[in-house]
Amino acid sequence: MLTFEEIKKNVEVQTYLKYADYAFSSMGHKEHGSSHALYSATVACQVLKDLGYDERKQELAKIAAYVHDIGSLIGKEGHAQSSAVMFLNIINEDRYDDDVFAIVSAIGCHEDKAFAPVSEIAAALVIGDKTDTRYERARTKDPFYLDKHGKVLLACKKVDIVVKKEKMKIELHLKIDTMICSVMDYFEIFMARTNYCKKASDVLKCNFELYINEDKFL
Repeated sequence: MLTFEEIKKNVEVQTYLKYADYAFSSMGHKEHGSSHALYSATVACQVLKDLGYDERKQELAKIAAYVHDIGSLIGKEGHAQSSAVMFLNIINEDRYDDDVFAIVSAIGCHEDKAFAPVSEIAAALVIGDKTDTRYERARTKDPFYLDKHGKVLLACKKVDIVVKKEKMKIELHLKIDTMICSVMDYFEIFMARTNYCKKASDVLKCNFELYINEDKFL
């Protein structure tokens, strides 16, 4: 049975994450290595756990979220599909089963923002990925050298995902330093991602709410 610890320790996976991050670094783009992978995996797993999903589904979401960006080694465009194929190539064919294909499907659709995620696993992956606006992902801490996207990341001093099962709500709480960027800058850059989180929450039969500096915006 495929496990998260097996995938996390896999040399190919670690190599792909390392060089994918090198590629993004050369473009001055935000961190896309092991830190983002682990954050996404942790959040995806925790969301399903808090909502009462079984441990196996939590594990599959954790695996999918951890490897969802390995295809960025090849290029940013189409990286979701590249990641899915690369993951399949890591797994021996004699281990292909429903779990493997559920992971591949979740990975492959994680950038399809015009549509709802195809499964609960995919929905958890989307929430883990698209809520990662931590300031640590900015390549530099000097706003002068950052574009608007980078400044938004640098301004996000705190990111919290709160799941309220009894109310079937998933809340994203952000603390933004408005001396670095405005709240409107956040929406300009991240509105599509926020809407995708809403679609993902719908798949999990939850409402999605966004709070910035304790004010509710969604």
